[in-house]
Amino acid sequence: MREAYARGQYEETVALCRHAVRRDRASAEVHYLHGAALVALGRDFEGFRKLEEAARGDEDWASAAAQLLLATGRADVDAGNRSRGARRLREAVEIHPGLTLGSQRYLVARAYFEDKDYARAASHYGQAVREYPDTVAAEEASLDLAAAYAELGQRANARETLTALLARHPRGRLRADASWRLAELTYDEAEQQFVVGSYDAVPALVEEMLALTNNRGLEQKGRFLLGEAYEAMGEFTRAYEQYREVIRDDRGASGPIVERAKEKIAAMREAGLL
Repeated sequence: MREAYARGQYEETVALCRHAVRRDRASAEVHYLHGAALVALGRDFEGFRKLEEAARGDEDWASAAAQLLLATGRADVDAGNRSRGARRLREAVEIHPGLTLGSQRYLVARAYFEDKDYARAASHYGQAVREYPDTVAAEEASLDLAAAYAELGQRANARETLTALLARHPRGRLRADASWRLAELTYDEAEQQFVVGSYDAVPALVEEMLALTNNRGLEQKGRFLLGEAYEAMGEFTRAYEQYREVIRDDRGASGPIVERAKEKIAAMREAGLL
């Protein structure tokens, strides 16, 4: 098996390894050679399972399997096959979590992100951005990191990530996208504060959101929420001013929220609050 693998005779290596398995003579090395040969043949998922078997409970073979996948993954990336390279790099990390990836940790993070494994994506993106903040990949990675945090319900971390991105790249190509996402997250946070009864926290969040966006729909939602917060705090004149802004900003496509603002004003007048 060793000789066949060393000669690049991978099909023969696979056959010999299978024979050893059938005869119940499969050591960690046999599983390693089997997996390495399958990976060399492009049969990654089969190969990964065999390399995992070799690595299970054996630190030396875990290290060997991880190094093999790290080398082949980097070769794939250099050759332009980023998808397969990222897959192999991710598997290398899963076999040996302490592996040093360098800036290619971004690829591993992206692979987890695409699989919707947001916890691992956030962990790897966070480490990559901290270690390599000035790389070309860092700007786009920060957007994904914020999205991963948002999916995990960590809105404060998502907002902090986007704020840092805008501060680091004030004229970056992703500024508009980052500003939009930050505005949406800030509105969501303001809405959450309103729901839990923290009305006094809403004005600052809405004002922050308004400074980030010129999207009329989001602005109207923010001003309506601000009106509701002022109304809940008994500041009816301020509430009226925000509802009036919602109505004033109508361009014919904002029907429901404009009607709600009119109803709010009418209700306050009827109650003698204005």
